[in-house]
Amino acid sequence: MNIALDKQKYQLYTAKSRPDLWKQFEDDRHPLNAAWPLFLDQDACYQKYAKGLAEYEGLAEYQFAIVERNHEDETMVACGRSIPFYFPELDDKKFTKEEALHCLPEGGYDAILTRGIEQYRRRLSLKTATATPIHKSNHYFDAACSQTNPPNALSAISITVRPDRRSLGLAEAMIQAMKQTAINKNLDILVVPLRPTRKSEFPSVDMADYITWPQLPATPDRVLPFDPWLRKHIRLGGRIIKVAPTSMRVEGRIADWQHWTRCDEWRTLPEKFDSDLLYVEVQFPGGLVPLCVFVEEDRAVYIEPNVWLYHDLQRTTA
Repeated sequence: MNIALDKQKYQLYTAKSRPDLWKQFEDDRHPLNAAWPLFLDQDACYQKYAKGLAEYEGLAEYQFAIVERNHEDETMVACGRSIPFYFPELDDKKFTKEEALHCLPEGGYDAILTRGIEQYRRRLSLKTATATPIHKSNHYFDAACSQTNPPNALSAISITVRPDRRSLGLAEAMIQAMKQTAINKNLDILVVPLRPTRKSEFPSVDMADYITWPQLPATPDRVLPFDPWLRKHIRLGGRIIKVAPTSMRVEGRIADWQHWTRCDEWRTLPEKFDSDLLYVEVQFPGGLVPLCVFVEEDRAVYIEPNVWLYHDLQRTTA
């Protein structure tokens, strides 16, 4: 399924070809920044590594922006971040490709961002970021992070479309750009630690159950997922592999969470707290799962599950 942009109206660039576009993200009020929940920006791995995606020359060509042209003006209306990485199980002859895909890290987004940046720095003998500790309960830094082999896989990190420009094929174009880039770089696969867009409406539902929900009414020839972002990837050839149960992790004081979520739920926490409980679960806007609030310790921990998807890369031969 090929998605063609109207090239008179839209143009796709990389952070390597147009680094000036990525400087716009320094403004927290930029619409593409505001499209993500504020609390996700507090993820420790995101804060530690995300800037390197556009700043490192060898990674900048994997970051994409779509610009809308209007007479002499241009406006960035979509962006996509991705990272190449070495996936050792993919090269291991003991594994079939299917078995290798099931070895994708449980840490999803955080794990693959950590792996991609750390591997890149080691290949170039650059200073690493491991001096700053990552929470020990999440095994984001594993043996694969120390590998210096050339990348053999590409992972999407995020795709964001300005809310008033959705349903125009821009997200599809971004996915296709990542696929084509992976093909051009002779990478074997494209994977995605996907954040289902409507899961926040059902925070008490287990992610493994949620991804089995079908779109209704189902068609006789094909059953598609209920979630629109999952559905879009499936229509573009993606395939669900497994849940990444600890894909993102955010921790902060209760006052921090009140600021990040603008939620009033925190006012009633002392009333709900039972001294026999270790923590209280709190549902909040934008959360895919409830937040674990340790009232007596004045801290709250959010561990978000995502979904690993796989895109086959169809290569044409002459």
